[in-house]
Order: sequence, then structure tokens, then C-alpha cells
Amino acid sequence: MDVFSQFIPELDTVWTTTLSHDTHAYPFYTKKWHAQWFSSLGDGEQPMIIADVPAGVLIPLAVKNAIAHFSGGEEIADYLDAIGSDPAKKAVWLKALGIIRMQGAKRLILRNIPEDSATLAFFRSQKGADIQKEDTTPILTLPNSFEAYMALLDRKDRHELKRKMRKFEAAHTGTTISVTQGESTDLDLLIKLMLRDSDKKIFLTDPMQRFFQNLSVSIGESIMQFTLALDTNVLATAVAFRTQGSLLLYNSGYNEDYVGAGFYLKSKMIEWAISQKITSYNFLQGSERYKYELGGKDFFVYRVELTM
Repeated sequence: MDVFSQFIPELDTVWTTTLSHDTHAYPFYTKKWHAQWFSSLGDGEQPMIIADVPAGVLIPLAVKNAIAHFSGGEEIADYLDAIGSDPAKKAVWLKALGIIRMQGAKRLILRNIPEDSATLAFFRSQKGADIQKEDTTPILTLPNSFEAYMALLDRKDRHELKRKMRKFEAAHTGTTISVTQGESTDLDLLIKLMLRDSDKKIFLTDPMQRFFQNLSVSIGESIMQFTLALDTNVLATAVAFRTQGSLLLYNSGYNEDYVGAGFYLKSKMIEWAISQKITSYNFLQGSERYKYELGGKDFFVYRVELTM
């Protein structure tokens, strides 16, 4: 096993190889995402990236104050995990725990682990591991038409969705939705609208804003932006990641002067995803009511703590 304490060129091939073995390969698992996190938000964090190339597994960790945790940012990466081959993760974690101890870590705190992760299954078998359900990432399985999607909703939710869409369209005729991708996305627009929300304004520190401004670099062509406008006025915008047949709703902002703009844009994103033959719409972390009104079903992430 190799341990990397820097993002040296050799790590590029190692990371790419292990990521190719991962069944999910979320954008949060890429080397660019983790490198950008260390650069923008990893103040005082020391990389400890453990790789078993023959097994096809990489464990991206950061250490601070003798606590080891997944790098990539618990507050910005909705899923974090060991990367690579699920069948090999148990054996790799068993060896990695010894390395983590040798590196001087006293505690291991792992967050945002998907409920179907082999990492979670491994720690369930470890004595002393404290495992807690942390949050939900509601997921919507998409049929092959918007009409079929509507039919899948509960009667009340279907009625409310139709009513809200009609009401918004009647109040705001002539709206347009633009879709951009990769370097064409306007992350400054997203930040501008997010700053209109008092809670998001607290979240968007200067380092966090720099991270968001570099999303198109860390995500590449997988990043997509949907913008709802009326003439020259932007009503709402949302950034999502497209990967392996899924659309992941990452973050959004809206102009509160246009009631219902955010909900309307998200419903139109679902319609767009269906038209593109995308089979899964992932709302990512948070249990906001609208996610369930639009048909999302819980998919949980977990937290693991272990005293080393």
C-alpha cells in the first residue's frame, strides 16, 4: 500500500485507476475535487491518501489535530467514501487502520458514507465503531415520460405540482430556461442568488465562494446549470452534476421577488432529465419538503467514529 502526503503527479494515475473500479464514481470522488478542497478549504489539513493499486482501492483522508477524516469537505461533498472496488474495500480498510494509527491519528471520523457502501458494511463489523444515520439524499427514479412521472406521484402531490406549475406560468408568461455545461456555466450567478438567502450567506465565506467559483474546473463537463429567466431578469438558477445516468441537484439560488421560481425550475429540470433519458434524479443531502413533494425517496448517508 502507498501513502501520499502530497498531490504529486504519480497520484494522477493511481487515482484514475482506482476511480475506474468504482460503481458510482460520484464527482465528489475525483482527484480534482479533493485537490480543490485542500487548496480552498483545507486550512491546516494534512493529506493522507492511502492507495492499494492492485486491489483497486484508494482512501482519501485528511488529518488535523490527530483526527483523520475523509478529505473533500463534509459540508460540500454529499457523498464521501473509500474509492474503488467494493469487494476489495474490506481487506483494504483492515490494512489501512494500521497505517492510520502509525501516522499518529487518535480518532477516525468518517461522514457522508452512502447507505450501500462497502465501507459502512466493514465498520459495522468493527468493535468500538459508533455508526449513526446522518442525513438523507432523496432520490427520484425517473420513468420514460413526464406524464408517467406525474402518474407515479401521490394524488395530492400530483395535484399540487400541476397547480403550482400552472400558477407560476400564468403569473410569469414568457419565461425561458437555459441549460449550460462545463466552462459555460456562470458560477458567479449562482453565488449571487445564494447570497440572497440569509442562511446560505453565512455558509458562503470567502474561501467557500472561491471553491464554488472553481466548480467547473473540479467537475469539468459533468457540471450543468439551469437558469430560469424572464426577459433580462434571472428568477432562479440551479447547478447539477450529470453522471452515469443520474442528475444530481447540487445547489440553487432564486430571486424571492418571484414566488415559486425555485420550485418551478426544479420541476422543469426533472422534465428535462426525463427527455434526456436520465433514469435517476438525486436531490442530494437535506430533507426539505419539496424533495418529497416531487417524488424523492430516502437514501441515507452515515457517520462512523472510531477511537484508534
